[in-house]
Amino acid sequence: MRTVEKSPTDIASVSHWESVWKKTGSVRGFSTLNYYDFRLSKVFQPLVAPGSRVIEIGCGGSRWIGYFDRWLHCDTWGIDYSPEGLAITQRSNAGRQSVHLVAGDFFDESALPGEYFDFIYSHGFIEHFNEAELVTRRMLQILRPGGRVMTLVPNFLSAYGSIQKFVNPATFDKHVIMTTGMLDDAHLAVGMRAVAPAHFFGCFGPGVVDFGSWQGLLLPPIRLVQHLACWSLHALHLDRESRLNSPYIVGIYEKPKVL
Repeated sequence: MRTVEKSPTDIASVSHWESVWKKTGSVRGFSTLNYYDFRLSKVFQPLVAPGSRVIEIGCGGSRWIGYFDRWLHCDTWGIDYSPEGLAITQRSNAGRQSVHLVAGDFFDESALPGEYFDFIYSHGFIEHFNEAELVTRRMLQILRPGGRVMTLVPNFLSAYGSIQKFVNPATFDKHVIMTTGMLDDAHLAVGMRAVAPAHFFGCFGPGVVDFGSWQGLLLPPIRLVQHLACWSLHALHLDRESRLNSPYIVGIYEKPKVL
């Protein structure tokens, strides 16, 4: 294994993710009936063309590998260092010739080809490292010139962060609480340009909270309420986004064709 010159401090750790995914077992598929699946798909579609080389960083337990493969017809890659998380994704994409799942450390330079990918997606990855710029620098290494990065993190500046800290402080402590400015700075500092500067995403999302030992009991009714509330607000054109109510922060960035 050949790691980058300096790797960021991982404040979550493999053992945390192994514990999370052992309790999960399976991943639901992409569905346009799910408000956030629908919203994110509308963001992805203009960014990713059929045949594009796409990778999800931290793909354990992800539905998006299947989405990029089956819906957008991409050459789809994923990487994760959690064997349990990766096994879930492997089971849901078994037999798919255009899906390439890598078991390994994202910061191992031998794990992935350099300047290869057209699009990099990560959902809940960068905020688990103290030095965000080292994460984006590694992204830059595997992104082709002109390629794009979409980075999504939980908005723990909102009430959801306070709830997370109250109900499961151990999980809260595994996050760097990122602002829109911090997310932009992490990408711009390594030479990327902002295509869509970091902004709040989503109108209502208590499902972003990890309720720990109460997760199995609380999450199904919370997701039902979230589902009904988001689609109702969307129908009324009231699904507005702000620091107070949005569950996520997202930004889209591009590697210049000439650095």
